[in-house]
Amino acid sequence: MNSRGEWLDERKKGIGGSDCAAALGQSRYKTAFQLYQEKLGLIPGDLMVSPEAVERMEFGKRIEQVIADVYAQRYGVKLRRHNKLAKHARYPWMVASYDRTIDGQRVGFEAKNVSEMAYRLGDWGDEFSDSVPQEHLLQTHHYLSVSGYDAWVLAACVGGNSLRIFRIERDPEMIDLIEQGEAEFWQHVERVEPPALDYHHRSAMPLLKKLYPGSDGRTIHLPNEAQVAHYTRMELETLAKHIGRGAEAAKTYLLEQMGEASVGLLPYGGGYTRKVIERDGYEVAPTSYVDFRYSARKGEKQ
Repeated sequence: MNSRGEWLDERKKGIGGSDCAAALGQSRYKTAFQLYQEKLGLIPGDLMVSPEAVERMEFGKRIEQVIADVYAQRYGVKLRRHNKLAKHARYPWMVASYDRTIDGQRVGFEAKNVSEMAYRLGDWGDEFSDSVPQEHLLQTHHYLSVSGYDAWVLAACVGGNSLRIFRIERDPEMIDLIEQGEAEFWQHVERVEPPALDYHHRSAMPLLKKLYPGSDGRTIHLPNEAQVAHYTRMELETLAKHIGRGAEAAKTYLLEQMGEASVGLLPYGGGYTRKVIERDGYEVAPTSYVDFRYSARKGEKQ
């Protein structure tokens, strides 16, 4: 393959490992609807990518070689690069771009650059286990399906200075689910019939704002379902306002009961504290406010 542009064009003709979670409706970052639009070239693949995300991906790509070198030296193996897309023997729309494979073993290698916070707060488990974020687990099993290999090593560089190793063993049941799910998604692409948009997905509203940024002056008649959606929206917005007002009213009651007290203990454990916080002026006007907060008793869920 001669250029990155050709590689990207080739990837549009199939589902890659990084597409797997979205194709199955399991991605936290992209819907199947958006992936469908990208595969048909209706929207660019980087439509929803922020400048910060572009920078992270660029650093991740550059550090990939470093991760591979450290792993190879530490474990005494030789890693082989792959410069072209691999295709599934039975499903030509299943494609894969491997980071590396381990020579002499039926094992692949994937490098990930992970921030310390993302690692600490994410779905990462014990090292050498297969406890990795779902997107990565699906990606590696997609590769296992395409390659027919027995396992995939995922090497995560955490915080730029620590290498954590995970190993994903081949799971035939998961591979069957992935192949079936991706086949259903690809049928949408071949029939040019978009999958339903997941309206609850956090990327749905930003995507629609990107797809329809302007107004063409037309007047259209919305379907009957839109009336239901309208009433649902109005009810939920009203409920949210009432909930917010109710919470504020409860807080006001508690403050009234405490008066000038610093600590107010609840009958069944836990309590509230209040104290005056003074802030100096510096670059903003000096302020004074009362800090009021609840403290749970030991062992109690807040």
